[in-house]
Amino acid sequence: MNKLRGYAAVLGLAGMLLMVAADTKDVEATGKISYESESGTESERGVKPAAGRIADCSNLEIVIQEWKKETARQQEQVILAARSLERAEEIREEAQRAREIPPYVVELSEADYEALLRIVEAEASGEDILGRMLVANVVINRVKSPVFPDSVEEVVYQCKNGKAQFSPVATGKISRVRVSQETVEAVERALRGEDESRGALYFVSRTYAAPESIAWFDQSLTWLFSYHGHEFYA
Repeated sequence: MNKLRGYAAVLGLAGMLLMVAADTKDVEATGKISYESESGTESERGVKPAAGRIADCSNLEIVIQEWKKETARQQEQVILAARSLERAEEIREEAQRAREIPPYVVELSEADYEALLRIVEAEASGEDILGRMLVANVVINRVKSPVFPDSVEEVVYQCKNGKAQFSPVATGKISRVRVSQETVEAVERALRGEDESRGALYFVSRTYAAPESIAWFDQSLTWLFSYHGHEFYA
């Protein structure tokens, strides 16, 4: 912006110089100007007229005022043009950034987004970014799967045979958590397509799950991998 303003100042000064030169040429083009008084011309009195003098000072003042107005107008046009160029560049950069950011992999309402943040925080509050992302990945994978509900909120709060699918929903922890910045980042990255889950649809923590639940995971599902406190299944 400073460079553009500098260009505007230079252009304005150049305009002033050109207009002064034009006014000087106009005066020179009119030929000799007669300077008369009650006692006769300066030539008759033996006084040599001064070069460049203009007899009518009121006309000169009008010329100067018009010149100032025109110069100000030109400067304003240059500044407006510079600002337009700057805004155009900002719009171009914003469009470029928008093209670089991938869209969400699933459609979300505000309720969906809130539910995803809360379940990730409740399930993975002690995990790093990847651990949190994996929980978000599982929820997103379920939304994409025909076996589960079609929205994030319905997946998170789904009950099967009267039993919540996620323990923080059953205990009410999901309503008490305070969402951290780490969870926000993890959820955003998962929604933008970062997925290390290998298609996992389930996860469990052997430390906290009931033995009968662990038995069902081992007997009914395909074990994929473990990460920190969670094991992931398909």
